[in-house]
Amino acid sequence: MQHLLALARIPSVPGWDKDASGYVASAFVLATFCMHSMRRLRLTALASNVAFIFYAAVSHLLPVLALHCILLPVNVTRLLQIERARSSGRRLLACAADPPPQQDRATPIFLAHEALADPATALTLAEREHEHVAGMLWSRLCGPTAADPAPDPVGRAALLLLDDIDQYLLALVTAGGLSVEQTTYLARLRSREEALRALHETLGELAAWLRGTPSRPPDPLVTTVREGLGAILLIAEDAARSPNDIDLLLRLTSDRSALVERLRTEATANQAEGNADSHRAVYAVTALYERSVWLLQRYARLLDTAAAAVPAA
Repeated sequence: MQHLLALARIPSVPGWDKDASGYVASAFVLATFCMHSMRRLRLTALASNVAFIFYAAVSHLLPVLALHCILLPVNVTRLLQIERARSSGRRLLACAADPPPQQDRATPIFLAHEALADPATALTLAEREHEHVAGMLWSRLCGPTAADPAPDPVGRAALLLLDDIDQYLLALVTAGGLSVEQTTYLARLRSREEALRALHETLGELAAWLRGTPSRPPDPLVTTVREGLGAILLIAEDAARSPNDIDLLLRLTSDRSALVERLRTEATANQAEGNADSHRAVYAVTALYERSVWLLQRYARLLDTAAAAVPAA
């Protein structure tokens, strides 16, 4: 405090308009309210602290001087947290093309909690984790074909990852600091998460029917559904990583009611009359196939919307 008192007694600088330094400092404060990025906001706040410290010193305003001497290290600390968050995000994103091998597929690759200090970085990492979950779609349907009484490990991993993403985004909201654009983008990510969850659950049911649990539909139908839907799922995985494939996914998931009706008619025409279990399997598989395609189209539309609204860095 003695040092602050001594600083507050600094004589006025000859030829310097004290009010001018106050206006400069106030302009920096006003600029902080116009920032869309937390990093830029902290940088502007730091400039404001320095300007106010100078203004308070030459104007002998001890309360203002004390306040900004306290705020300066606070803003420096917050800025360092943001820089660490961005650095952590860059390291994780560098592994996007070649992620490290994992012992547990349910372990998130990109969700770094230290990145929550920078909303733009955290949202980008959450989006990459969504891509990771989307990359499991084909495996969910076209994995092992033999009946397996054990729980589906791919489906379990995907749903656990979606839970982790949900908790991560909730923590980001709780941490605060989101701009209006970032809040909108987060809401779109949540919608994509819901679509992926519904898609994984539907594919899990469909895969069980194709494996013969509880009863197996005709082999031609199994082959057609697995190959046709499997090809669309591969395109969906590519579309999650590259906006260039979204258009193709939208075309492939256009109205398929006529195709579903044809598959259903052909499958039931070759079945023995009175085979209720087989008929039930045909209708269940075709209904789940149609729902899967509808969910894939919804997911494609959400990808298309999100592609035009990347969060500010």
